Amino acid sequence: MKNTRAKILNAALQLFNDKGMVNVSLRQIAQELKISQGNLNYHFKLKEDIVEALYVQLVGEMNLQMTSMDAAGTVLEALYESSLKTMEKMFDYKFILIDFIHLMNANPKIKSHYADLMKIRNEQFQVIFHSLIKSNILRRPEFEHEYERLYQRMNIAGDSWINIYATFDENNTVQYYCNLLFEMIYPYLTEKGKEAYQKIRKA
Repeated sequence: MKNTRAKILNAALQLFNDKGMVNVSLRQIAQELKISQGNLNYHFKLKEDIVEALYVQLVGEMNLQMTSMDAAGTVLEALYESSLKTMEKMFDYKFILIDFIHLMNANPKIKSHYADLMKIRNEQFQVIFHSLIKSNILRRPEFEHEYERLYQRMNIAGDSWINIYATFDENNTVQYYCNLLFEMIYPYLTEKGKEAYQKIRKA
């Protein structure tokens, strides 16, 4: 049973990414898997249930990435690598970001969960920023909530880059957009931080 459920999610993810969530029906997913719609409905009664399951799956994988940041290098290096891997994971579920406004408006549960998730992410990033300040990689804040606002800008860009990529700019790579996002940190770096940044930034 678990294997069938996983196959349904994998097939739906591929179809949603290729055709867009709103353009895919349960019947199409069943046809893709060569199973009856009744069999599919045993696991997921509505398409929205599949979307919600994929959202939960993505968040779980991103949480795992966030909590397993490689501590072997510097904090700045670990943050860059974690950001890149997270954006690659987001690309694997690109339909969620492309259709995110519609998805949240259609599913209050996802909208509420995302709002709570952003609070947790902000707290996690503030811990990282504090560590970077303590290590003299980032400068000290010059006004109240400065680094909270930096996180907000990074979050907005992090949620919207894939729409530009998918619509206009498929010649560039996920790493290119990760570099663009990571450049937001540069004005906050100390001289020591800028030296570290140049060593880890990838072209």
